[in-house]
Amino acid sequence: MTILYPHWRSAIALLIAGVFLAANTAIAQEPTPPSNKATVDPSTLDLEQLMKIEVVVAGSKRAQQTRDVASFVSVVTAADISEHGYRTLGAVLKTLPSFYLSDDRNYTSLGVRGFERSGDYNTRVLLLINGQRTNDNVYDAALFGQEFSIDVDMIDRIEVIRGPSAAIYGNNAFFAVINVVTKPGASLNGGEVVASAASYATHAGRASYGKEFSNGADLLVSATLSESKGQRLYFPEYNTPASNNGFTNNTDYENFHKLLATASKGNFSFQASSSNREKGIPTGAYGTLFNDSRSLTWNGLSLASASYSRSVERSSLSARVFAGRSTYKGEYAWDASLAPNHDVGLGNWWGADMDATHTYSRHLLTVGAEFQDNYTQNQKNFNTDPTMVFVDARNKSVHEGVFAQDEIALFNSLVLYAGVRVDRYEAFGSETSPRLGLVYTPDAATTVKLLAGRAFRAPNEYEQHFESYVFEPNPNLEPERIETLELIAERLVGGGVQLSASTFRNRLSSLISLQVDSTDPNRLIFENAEAIESKGVELGIRVNRGHGPTGELTYSLQKTKDPLTGIELTSSPRHMAKLNLRAPLNVSNLTAGVDAQYVSGQRTIAGSVAPGQLITNLSLLAPLAFRRFDLSATVYNLFAVKYGIPGSGAHLENTIPQDGRSFRVKTTLHY
Repeated sequence: MTILYPHWRSAIALLIAGVFLAANTAIAQEPTPPSNKATVDPSTLDLEQLMKIEVVVAGSKRAQQTRDVASFVSVVTAADISEHGYRTLGAVLKTLPSFYLSDDRNYTSLGVRGFERSGDYNTRVLLLINGQRTNDNVYDAALFGQEFSIDVDMIDRIEVIRGPSAAIYGNNAFFAVINVVTKPGASLNGGEVVASAASYATHAGRASYGKEFSNGADLLVSATLSESKGQRLYFPEYNTPASNNGFTNNTDYENFHKLLATASKGNFSFQASSSNREKGIPTGAYGTLFNDSRSLTWNGLSLASASYSRSVERSSLSARVFAGRSTYKGEYAWDASLAPNHDVGLGNWWGADMDATHTYSRHLLTVGAEFQDNYTQNQKNFNTDPTMVFVDARNKSVHEGVFAQDEIALFNSLVLYAGVRVDRYEAFGSETSPRLGLVYTPDAATTVKLLAGRAFRAPNEYEQHFESYVFEPNPNLEPERIETLELIAERLVGGGVQLSASTFRNRLSSLISLQVDSTDPNRLIFENAEAIESKGVELGIRVNRGHGPTGELTYSLQKTKDPLTGIELTSSPRHMAKLNLRAPLNVSNLTAGVDAQYVSGQRTIAGSVAPGQLITNLSLLAPLAFRRFDLSATVYNLFAVKYGIPGSGAHLENTIPQDGRSFRVKTTLHY
């Protein structure tokens, strides 16, 4: 039985008290879903107008204005991505409050509100594409670097819902839900050919076609290719003659391709995506030979879904069938005289989900169900010369979930959100995720939100069943749990200026961590071993006057620690400050974009502190500079700051060096 923390009891008491205050109330009305057609240029609107058209669907699985969502919400648009020259989904997210990024030169790890663990593949964030889950069924990985399966140029908007959302989404909706919405074909209205060149011998190309036809059908197809030789890197930990004096050559390469197709007509829609990425490992991770180009990882992810949605008077229904396939292959060179060790993970799944809404009296009720059949969850680890098999785990599982959420209009200005979801897993049984929220809007300029919730993360296949001469499996793992309390306030002060503030407190229990096996000190095992406390404050000011410079400045103060020892977590900065600016230069429609992120020092696993850093990026965009061409140029890490991020237990390095100053130039032909 899970015991609620005192702050949870206080929140529930306050919310129940609000219910008893209900009197004559207005009927909760469902916002009209947004049109796929971009009829208004958001850059020409002031902030108040912009807020009225900022609509997200990830908050409650239906269209809502951001101020009505029972969460702290951010929206990043296609214009933001192009004007700032963002290359990856992770690069976008690190500019937002709450988030920071770590790159171990193999995978990108996303930190949220002071919690980040390199090597766990972002399992505590749920990543969606047009509402379809992308976290795989072996590692639960959410991929945010170039391993993400969609080219960022094909993104229409990114919806970021902070806090636990397991009451609607279930597993992985622990710290945040991130929904990537792709562009409709109508937004291209023809073809695009893109070519880019960047530092470290990086070249990329994209070809896309999109159109809305006279019969109402919308089609988009896109293909992207890229290759990069990477850098020559220096690691002082390997500064010996036997390890090339700490220099590694031709090991930082990265190659990928991505495919996307979407189609819709009337109430029906279809999407399919496929991506493959190969990345060299320059760090000597997991004790592999340093400066050996044979060590690499290869990731593939293919997703497909078909959806139906319909609205009738006060009711709506949506249903989807989906399928996915994830492939991971790792080659690890531990001996110069032997072929690399092979590590393989293969997942296949299919499923269906459905949700419905109905508005009646003072209520807007949403109910839903989800089914997923993980018919392949395989892991294998082996050598080929000589042939030796260390792991050959072949499993499958089924998962079901049901949820309900009621939005109750207590007053014209006060709405209560009450939701709960129950998930069933074969490995450990059922898990219940409740969530409560009050959204208070006393006037058109002010919003206050009080939120409380509990979420879980189920142990994944890798944590439960991976076994080798180093790893001991643990099929008896229980889910991780988080209980949260959050208060958010937003205020339009006029002149296109919005102020925001939020404060949060998180308590994590049964955290799954890699530990030394108590029965065999030579082996490692995943166990429910830790509890974590986190609290913080986030402040922001956003300016959009409809003309001239626009931008946002945010500051986050957070502290994440072990409550027993009082020691702060590794890879957990205390302070973060973010600045995003956009300004028209009135020269050939030229626009300048600047983003800067300050992240304070972070404790490493060795106990030292990796110094904080301020990284600034500058981008110039000339849309339709020669009628059919867009031209852009971006300088990343403008001031060539040298810095590193904490390494994980897989690395000999205390800190992993990050990129210095680099550039990219890109041209887009519209036809």
